[in-house]
Amino acid sequence: MSTSSPATLEEVIRQSGEGWLIDSFAPPEKAIEHIRQTLAEVQAEAQRRLGDRAPHISEATLLDEYPRNPLHVRAFLQAFAGTRTPEMLLMVWRILRGMEVREVRMSYLRQQSFEIRVVLESPAGEQDEPYTSTSIHDFALFRHIGIIEIGGAPVFAGFYPLNTRGITL
Repeated sequence: MSTSSPATLEEVIRQSGEGWLIDSFAPPEKAIEHIRQTLAEVQAEAQRRLGDRAPHISEATLLDEYPRNPLHVRAFLQAFAGTRTPEMLLMVWRILRGMEVREVRMSYLRQQSFEIRVVLESPAGEQDEPYTSTSIHDFALFRHIGIIEIGGAPVFAGFYPLNTRGITL
């Protein structure tokens, strides 16, 4: 899928149909700065976890990736609605770049606690350090993960944008 190349982060966001990220931010003129800061935090988390194997995640990365794979960028931007947790946004990016969900463990006690732990694995069998969160809002990310069965066995497969066109969030 080919899309015209945006020149700014705001253009990427608006062309992907996720302008609400800017328009609903208070105040809207601070939205891009906030998104840039969050991307820097995700990059720092990638460096901490993966060292020299860390992917580069920045405004420039999104500008470069959007023309080649606008659906991945759109899905990543939509993840901002579910979380601002750098660890979970890194998990999303890693899934979009080919990592597979190996294991999910969740613990929830109403009005007491929530914890989710996700292990990602590469097609070659390498595993990332578990991604964990105690923010129940991070559970919303799972609405983007495909669910299938292969030979009757459950599989979480990929991370996809939601079709929010015409829906007011």
